[in-house]
Amino acid sequence: MEKYIWIFLIIALLAGCGSKPDFEGAIIEVKENSIVVGEDDVDPEASYPTYEVLIDQNTEIDEPIDALSDEKVQIWVSGNGVEVDGKLAEKIKIESDQ
Repeated sequence: MEKYIWIFLIIALLAGCGSKPDFEGAIIEVKENSIVVGEDDVDPEASYPTYEVLIDQNTEIDEPIDALSDEKVQIWVSGNGVEVDGKLAEKIKIESDQ
């Protein structure tokens, strides 16, 4: 019985992993097969990096992004590491201000 409790705890722990987005920011530009994103809280006198994230037919998007810009967004990408530039987005969530 103790063995099953440990298995359940390990599965519950692993299920919670990976739920944090790889990037949070704003949509700057929407392209045909990608979106360009950057920081959402910016100082107008400073420069910030932008990242191009690839999208395809398997990317899960909770809203159409055809004409969105300056919308806050959360992105989960495929692959390891913390860099999102040039990676394929698995999931994109648009944050609404409601």
